[in-house]
Amino acid sequence: MAIRPTGPSPALIPSVKVGNTVASEQGSWNRSSAREAPIAQLQQKFGWAEGGWQAELLKAADAAGSTASRRGNGNVSAAEVDAYLAKPEDARFLTSTAVQQQRTALEQKLSGGARSVAVDGFDSDWQDAVARRADQLSGDANGQLSRAELDSFLNDMKAGRIQDTRWVPDQQTAMFESKVAETAGELDPLRPDGPTSGLSLVKEYMRLSADQPKNVPTFVSYLLSASDIQETPVDVDRDRSNFTRDPELGSDSVTASDYTGTEMDRGHMKPAEDSPTQEAMDESHLMSNIAPQHPNLNRQAWRTLEDAVNDLVRSSGGKAHILTGNLFLDAQGKPLPPEAVDTLGANARRVAVPTHQFKTVLLELPNGHLSMFAYMVPNVKDAPTKKEDITPFLANARTSVDHIEELLGQDLYAQLPKSVQARLETDSTAEVSFREASLYEAASLLWPQQRTP
Repeated sequence: MAIRPTGPSPALIPSVKVGNTVASEQGSWNRSSAREAPIAQLQQKFGWAEGGWQAELLKAADAAGSTASRRGNGNVSAAEVDAYLAKPEDARFLTSTAVQQQRTALEQKLSGGARSVAVDGFDSDWQDAVARRADQLSGDANGQLSRAELDSFLNDMKAGRIQDTRWVPDQQTAMFESKVAETAGELDPLRPDGPTSGLSLVKEYMRLSADQPKNVPTFVSYLLSASDIQETPVDVDRDRSNFTRDPELGSDSVTASDYTGTEMDRGHMKPAEDSPTQEAMDESHLMSNIAPQHPNLNRQAWRTLEDAVNDLVRSSGGKAHILTGNLFLDAQGKPLPPEAVDTLGANARRVAVPTHQFKTVLLELPNGHLSMFAYMVPNVKDAPTKKEDITPFLANARTSVDHIEELLGQDLYAQLPKSVQARLETDSTAEVSFREASLYEAASLLWPQQRTP
């Protein structure tokens, strides 16, 4: 199944309005430039070899540091990485957001009917630098940038055919910054605060907490951005990926065959469809990202919820920090004792079957306003499969982030100011409705009356 082709930038997508938002000057993360970590320590901790793109990105961010006293000091903060990637003056690393900004800038320059734009005719130095590279490396080197030349350059860059210019999808950037923040002792939107008994696994495109006794993840967190959705290459295909044992968990960890003959699906916590690269797609098929789901739930209602979140991010032009995980609750909503948890497995190794799966979303709109919502969906065999039944089923599963935090014993979005958390994390009122003329039973979390014409 091929992922969506490259399309227009979020600025060219019809805008939408989202209810219950809170203005935030810092957006979804109040980064601190003072929270630095030594570059050498980061390289050693995460195996980032000298000369590799990760080490080069760290050094570039350090060299472009926000203050003279910290610039080039051998240390780097997540804030410095973020600031550098927002304005990559040397054009060596381009995020999906930066790529979309370049596309939008070119479209605006061509709106008067021009066929090309002078490579030094953009509104920022970094955009001029990208234009020059595109003209020289994928064009006719005439000092003018056309739409075809930019598209060719960006496609070549994503395929790794452009030397000294690397595409770093927003999803990968978020994990990169999360690693820097964790090493520097700073909270971030992908790492909840609070005690956890799970094993923390930090991947390239997602972070997860593995409940090893149960052989399922407690939660998986990742970033989904509208820019990544638009920039995902057409050849990213889930049919090219296979379910694989997570090598970080060793030879005794869960395998795809543990589900054989159980009549349960291997349910993705981070959806395969939210993968901006084939590498991310392969990573999403690690069994550490998988939990048992009844087929009706996995293939219908749960997929509807996943598509709804994707649609919301794409339509709003924003980005979402998403946490998805598993709960084991009794009829009163209290944690089940270990002996009462159902399990499955074709081998001696047992895999716990969640009673519920949850999803929390912190949505940041292009104007910096924030919204938040959560669902706690029962993992039941008779989950609805028809559109008219899925809507009330998901509506009944709507809950607050506060409630999920209570069950997990963790502060999921601790990086937000307390006043912002207080306004957003108690909300449990948003509705679900289906998009008109939808070819698939995909829902939108936007209220119909709030869509702009």
